[in-house]
Parts: sequence; structure tokens; C-alpha cells
Amino acid sequence: MELKGHSPFIKWTVRLLKKALYIITPILVVSILMTVSYLKQTSEVISKSQNEAIWFVLQLTKEYSEFVYQLQSYQLGTSDYNDMLIQYEILWSRFNTIVNNSLVEHLDQFEGSIAEVNHHFTYIKSMEDQLLQLPITKNEASLLHLFKNDYDDLQIYLNHKFRLSSDDLGNKINAVSTLEIIFRYLLISTILTGMIIAYLLLRESRYHHRLAMYDSLTGIRNRLWLNKKLDKLAKNNQAFNFYLIDLDGFKKINDTQGHHTGDIFLRNIASRLRQLEQPHCFSARMGGDEFAVIELIQLNCSGAVPSPLPDKLVSLLNSSTMVAGKSLTTSASIGISQFPTFAKSIPEVLKQADFAMYEVKQQGKNGAAYFKPYSVPAMKNNPLSSVR
Repeated sequence: MELKGHSPFIKWTVRLLKKALYIITPILVVSILMTVSYLKQTSEVISKSQNEAIWFVLQLTKEYSEFVYQLQSYQLGTSDYNDMLIQYEILWSRFNTIVNNSLVEHLDQFEGSIAEVNHHFTYIKSMEDQLLQLPITKNEASLLHLFKNDYDDLQIYLNHKFRLSSDDLGNKINAVSTLEIIFRYLLISTILTGMIIAYLLLRESRYHHRLAMYDSLTGIRNRLWLNKKLDKLAKNNQAFNFYLIDLDGFKKINDTQGHHTGDIFLRNIASRLRQLEQPHCFSARMGGDEFAVIELIQLNCSGAVPSPLPDKLVSLLNSSTMVAGKSLTTSASIGISQFPTFAKSIPEVLKQADFAMYEVKQQGKNGAAYFKPYSVPAMKNNPLSSVR
């Protein structure tokens, strides 16, 4: 995302949005996870409520069946009147528990169930006086017929109502399960979205990092990268040679052939330096027609191990380049400083390399020279060890 030409407020807003994405995406994922977990718990609660409701229903039908059996036994003379009344009281209590006990609220999830049970309870209570008068009226057959019809009606209703395949709670459980599946898909989608956003942000971050660390004209590393690399090497006390390269005669090419030709020539020089890239050798453009090379080296008891790179650089940069059908030739003046043999800090590295490069230009250009500190008076006019 290019922000060139935009106000600082817009740039600040974009950065803020990026940070918000990093924060919001995991929060969204966690929220959906919690929602799915909640739905699952709710489904389990509903399922448990269904099981409890079915238990109460089974107990009710069981006691009602037992009461009808006791009434029939009393009619046949195989059961005591008091036993039949006791079973009636048990049935009455079971009805009362379902209708009036607040702990059985989950039955409300079966639409109309409480009302239906209450209707049969009212009917049972209305028959109490007739049951109490049985020893006198001897109306067992009629009462048995009425109770059996009521029991059959209740049984048919409850069998239909509490089948999972019917509706009510079964549909609710299915709806919760469907929602759970939907939320799982949402979770997967959110995770994928987060991964895509993270990937895009990473790509953008790398792109901006490349813009910051690489030269836009030549494609090789720039001065910012060079400074960071030098600081890191100095911090790790890694020995290296630093080559400061200045092209001889480039200004003339720019002035006579134009800046476009000059840009092509600089890209060609960068391409040549890129050929030297190795795990121990790095190149960068410092700006204008100045380039730099860092060469990691090993130190022995006598100092730095001699390197063939100076001669390679002189030869590599002193060759012709064809631009728009014209052969253009420059050479290079190269100043070399050594860390930590002579330079003890990065400012000293740059200063010594610059001094060595300037001396090469004073001595005729097209060459490389190491910076050497003054050691004896006889060397005052020749502080450099030249490589030609």
C-alpha cells in the first residue's frame, strides 16, 4: 500500500487500522469459539431438560396406568378399596408436581404440555367424589371406562408430544445443532480471513521493508541497510573489509549522454556488484555514483588474511557498457578500511575508507587502496598501501 502524497493523518490512520486488524481478528476468533461452546452447552441443557421432562411424563403415565389397574382389580374384587385410593392419591400427587412445581419448568418448552396435563388433572380431581362413593354406588364399571378413556387420551397426546421427531424441543435441538454447524463454518471462515489478512499484511510489511532497505533505481541494498549492517557487525565484533567505491568519469556520462543513460549505467554497475554476492560478501549503493562492498574476513595472529577482492573489483568495474548502441567506459576509485584492525568504530570505518578513496583519486584513479595508519615519519606522505 503506497502512502506517498497522503497526509500524516491518513498514514497514521492506516497504521492504526493495521494494528486494529491484528487485535480484532484473534478477538473475533475467540468470540466465535466461546459462542460455539455456549451453543453446545445450551444444546446439552436442552437435551437434559428433554430427558427430565420425559422422566416426569413416564412417571405420570406409570402411576395413571397403575391407578387404572387398581380400579379394575377393585371391580374384580382382587384388590382392596384402600389400595385403590392410595394409588389415586399417588396419581393426584404426580399431577400436582408437574403442574405446580417450579422445578419442572422445562416442560414449558413443549408447547401446550402443561395445559394438557392440567386439563387431565382437573378431570381427575373432578372424579374424586365419585371414587369416594364407590362402596355405596358400586359404579366401578362406569368409572373405570371414564378413567381408561382419559388415560388413553393422555397417553396418545404425550406419546406424540415427546417424540423427538415431532416438533417443539426436537426442532429446537435441531436448530441449535444447525446454529452450531453454522458457527463452526463462521469460525473456519474467520480463521481463513485472519490468515489472509495476516499474509497480506506480512507481504505489505516485507514490501515496505524492501522499499526501505533497497535502492529503487538499481535494486541492490541502500545506505540505510548498509548502516544497519555495519552497526550489527560492529556490535558482534565481526572483522570485515569495507570498500568505498566511487565511479571515475560518471559525471561526464550524465552530462553528455543524459540522466536516463546514466541510470542505465548505474544499474549495470549494480548488476556487476551483485555477481560478487556471497554469504561473506555484500554490496550496496550509498547514493549517486558511490557504492560499497562489505567483505567478512578472518583475523590471524598477524592481522587480516589477504583478500583477492580488491583486484576483482578494479577489474570488474573497469569495463565497457553498451547503452543505446554506444560503448561507455568508466573506472572506479576504491578506498578500503578494516574493522577492527585499524577502524574501531563505524564512523572511523567510513572516514578511513573515504580518505583512502580520495588518495586513490589523487594518485590517478582506477585503483584500490587500503587505509594504513601513520607508523613512521618516512611514511607521512604515503599513508596508503595501494593495489593496482
